[in-house]
Amino acid sequence: MKLRRTKATTLYETRLSRVWIARTAVCYLFAAIIWYILCVITPYMDSVGIPASDAPNLTRAAFTATDAEREKPDSDKPKAAFLPTGEQSFYLRLDMIERAKSSIDFMVYDIYEDVGAQYFFTALFRAADRGVKIRIVTDGKLGTFKPPYIPLQDIIYNHNNIEAYGFNGIDFGRPQGLMTLLHDKVLCVDGDALIVGGANMGHAAYLDNYDAEVLITDGGKSDVISDVRGYFDGMISDKLTSRRKRSKKVDEKAKTRYEHELEEYLKTCADRFGDPRAIAQSVAVDRITHLTNPVTDGKKSPRIMQAMFELAESSERTTIVTPYALITDKKINRLRAAAEKNKSFRLITNSLYNSRNVAYAVYMQGRKKYLSDSIELWEYQADDQLHAKISVYDGRYTMIGSFNLDERSAHIDTESVLIIDSQAFAAAVERYIDEKIVAESCRVGMDNKYIPSDVEPGKVPRDKQVKYFFYTALAAVINLI
Repeated sequence: MKLRRTKATTLYETRLSRVWIARTAVCYLFAAIIWYILCVITPYMDSVGIPASDAPNLTRAAFTATDAEREKPDSDKPKAAFLPTGEQSFYLRLDMIERAKSSIDFMVYDIYEDVGAQYFFTALFRAADRGVKIRIVTDGKLGTFKPPYIPLQDIIYNHNNIEAYGFNGIDFGRPQGLMTLLHDKVLCVDGDALIVGGANMGHAAYLDNYDAEVLITDGGKSDVISDVRGYFDGMISDKLTSRRKRSKKVDEKAKTRYEHELEEYLKTCADRFGDPRAIAQSVAVDRITHLTNPVTDGKKSPRIMQAMFELAESSERTTIVTPYALITDKKINRLRAAAEKNKSFRLITNSLYNSRNVAYAVYMQGRKKYLSDSIELWEYQADDQLHAKISVYDGRYTMIGSFNLDERSAHIDTESVLIIDSQAFAAAVERYIDEKIVAESCRVGMDNKYIPSDVEPGKVPRDKQVKYFFYTALAAVINLI
């Protein structure tokens, strides 16, 4: 009888099947994804406060003009003009660029794929052709040109008088950096004129959103424009910022077409609006403070939110206009406590009818938390989405810029605001809020329903109700987890 040897399967001799290999690979992949997500979000879970060195610069006293500043004649003070967005305000931007003589600094979060963005960047490269030195900083992940405007991107990135940068692009080797976005919206021309606000670049930003900006004409009468330009210098030199890559060629035919289309557009604007500078009703202001978030890719010290709370807590009258109200319970409690110190405290945000951001579902799920006897909660009902970021304190201090009342603006993204000490400017802003925003808003009562008024709440389409109900349920589950 012939003996046969059979191979024994031991602990060290595992028979590997294809199914086993596939399952193991999937498990490892799933574990790697979970690990990476934790690497992305863990740095933002720690509590971050205000450093002792920053605290004195974020108080009401720090934003208040000195006696010497208030006593200056108006001719020696910087000027500020409140600019609600619209085609006239967009035309004003183009006019400023067309008149530029030496330098333009431009910083923006997002570039829309529409003809407005085409006109704006065409005006920029025309200025560069005249010898104007231009610096552009956009978000490294979202602030890019989209088809069909790649030829325009090539013209901008390849111009010898234009420096184009992206802040914090995609780098999978720095997981926490994936969360951080550049959210500032700033335009500085010739070191003498400055626009800060909440509008991105494109016609949609000016025509489909209700937004707000401020125009500062300084003439060397304050340090605010030099502060802003210093912020540009720091942003450009930061390790998270990189120069945009040049392409191999520029489409000269496209360049000629872009210039022709801009000229035709400017003619139509001139026929409709006349001198765009006439819309900028400037007033002399006593002090302007430029305030930003730290430029980092981790969780940031909440400088701007601290300034907002400091002003609200020391005021008798506060109005906050924000597209989103998405803050933690701790911050909501501080907001409620600040409101109790005020005789009048208004919080104005979007309604379900006009909001286009799914994050609104988180606000819907927790809206009751903002209701109190001290807070007037209003929701905007017009067709255009509210995108303005404005707050006014005691009819004297105005904060305006890119800062939303949410956790991203508080701790994650870069942001810029101006805080203006001027009763005349604050009065103009409050008048506009009352006449154009509150006049088209409904107040939310303590029962979490609209108080009947002359303003009809917008009728929310059924599919949107279902979609936001789903997101609201999801937000509730996440909160429980």
